Formats: sequence, structure tokens, C-alpha cells
Amino acid sequence: MGVTPVAFRVVALAVAGFLSCAAAKPHAAPPLNVPSKNAPAQNFKILSYKHQGVDRLALLHRPASLGTQQAPVVIALHGLGQSIDGLRDWLRLDDVAERVGFSVTYPQAIDLSWSYGKPLAKPMPVVHGETVDDVGFIRAMLDDLVRQKIADPSRIYVTGMSRGGLMTFTLACALTDRIAAAAPLITGMTDHQRNACHPARALPIMAVAGTDDRAERYDGDVAPNGRLLSVPETMEFWRTVDGCKNEAVQPLPHLHETDPTEINLVEWQECSGGTALKLYRVHHGGHQLPSFSENTKDLDAKFGLRNHDMDTAEAIWNFVSRYSSASATH
Repeated sequence: MGVTPVAFRVVALAVAGFLSCAAAKPHAAPPLNVPSKNAPAQNFKILSYKHQGVDRLALLHRPASLGTQQAPVVIALHGLGQSIDGLRDWLRLDDVAERVGFSVTYPQAIDLSWSYGKPLAKPMPVVHGETVDDVGFIRAMLDDLVRQKIADPSRIYVTGMSRGGLMTFTLACALTDRIAAAAPLITGMTDHQRNACHPARALPIMAVAGTDDRAERYDGDVAPNGRLLSVPETMEFWRTVDGCKNEAVQPLPHLHETDPTEINLVEWQECSGGTALKLYRVHHGGHQLPSFSENTKDLDAKFGLRNHDMDTAEAIWNFVSRYSSASATH
């Protein structure tokens, strides 16, 4: 499906809090506190790093069952204007981490806005007169987690939603020496990201996207300084990077007759280097993550319909956990 030629929308709809391509006012980052729900407080730790002369923060969730052993780490990136608590509530990755046994790290962006590369509209965040270097910040954080023997260096993964999904694509391009697999959610790449992306090796990628997403449009969008690629264009880029061949499409079981959304799983075949490429395409899905949780009409009104045929957090872990950078073919 090609890109729909539409004028760029500075969307001041209810979804504006999560848009990554539209102009938006800076969001002051809320204080980062140890959570008091969904997991024991002692399983959380606030991390602080000095980068570009400012303190950068992240929340580490490490289940007590891991003890002192190195374990897989999933980096989870929030959307534009979204707090870390908001991402935790939307994604529910902590529940999977507690049950299976891996850590989740939630970095916090300056102004709650990831600096993912060349902008489409509004300039990227700035500190001390220079563009925020979020790739460098996350690289430093990962180096520290490995140094502290918290992270297994061969099993580091990244996921993110909306603008966090755009940052996930940037990290998939820039940090193939650190990251074993990536799961960008509810966004395509920008044309600037595609042009600047030269990963050192093929990388397993799992994407989730709704065909009726009004924020990060499935068919792409046009901005003053570039273009949001359609999801099919984005997947075609990664098909080339990963050396994959023909695609196979199969529907997921539809669990609720009253749910107007359905999911088709698109998988590409015979990818190089033992990698994989898949897309969960949510027909009539909005700017939300599929979940088994109860339906909430207020969220559907703001962000479009939410599918209930799969759980995104479970799908992410089931995908990324099969990969290790130590076994990758470079």
C-alpha cells in the first residue's frame, strides 16, 4: 500500500500528546519515583547518568527472582509527552518480566521527547545549545548495566511506542553492536531515518501497527521537512536490510465477535543471518497496543480502536527472547 498524499497535519486532536511528527509544546518531565503498584517497590531502582552536562534518568525494573545473575534487558521507550508510568500501564511489560525473569529499563527523554534524528517539523530537543544525543545516552546506560552485571550483553532488546517507536528504529540502525532484536510499535520510520540507516548487520524486527491509526498513519504522512513512511515502506526497507524473501500472511484467531478489529501476522521468509521480520497488522486498529485487557471506550475515542486478540507485551518477549547478539551472523 503506497503513501496517501495528504497535507501535513499538526494534529491538535486528543491524540496530540503522543504524536511524534506534529509540532507540540515541550513537556516537562515529571519526577521519576519508584512505582508502588504492579510489582514490589524493592524491584525498582532509579538510575542517573550525567550526559551532555545534564542528569539523565531511567527506571530499572529487576525482578527479585534474578538474584545477582546477569539477565536479559528490554529497553522500553515512552511516547511523546508520555510518562514512564503511562508507558508501564499501556504496555504491561513488567508483568511478563516478573513471570519470566528479565529486567526492563525505562529511560526518560528530555522534555518527554526523544531526539531520534533529523526532524520532520519541530526541532529536536536541545540542552546547553546542542541537540540532545539520545543514542549516546542510551549507549552509556547500556554500558553501565553491563558493567554492573545487571544486563547480559548478548541479550539486550529495545521496544518503544509512537515517538518511542521512532527512537527504537534509530537504535536499531545505530546500536547493532549492543542490541539483539527490536520491536518498534505503532509507527513507521521517517524518510530521513531510512536514508541515514546503515546497520552493521541484519537485525530481527517485530512491528505492530494499526491501519486506522490517526496519529502515526499506517499509509504515511507528509510534513514540512520530510515524510513519515508508510508501514509497508518501512517493512520493505527492513526486508532488504535483513535479506528476507517472500512474505506469508496468516490471521490471528479472532477472540471476540463484537471486536471490529482483526490482526493479520505478516512474516517474511528466509531472512539472512538467522534474523526474522514480522508485522502484526491490526485492521481497523488505532494508535493503541493490542491487549487482552478490558476495553476502555474513553481511550478508543481518543486514539482509535484497540484490538484484544493478542497481548503486545507477550508478543514482544516471545519474539525478542529467541535472539542473542552473540549468535548473530555479522
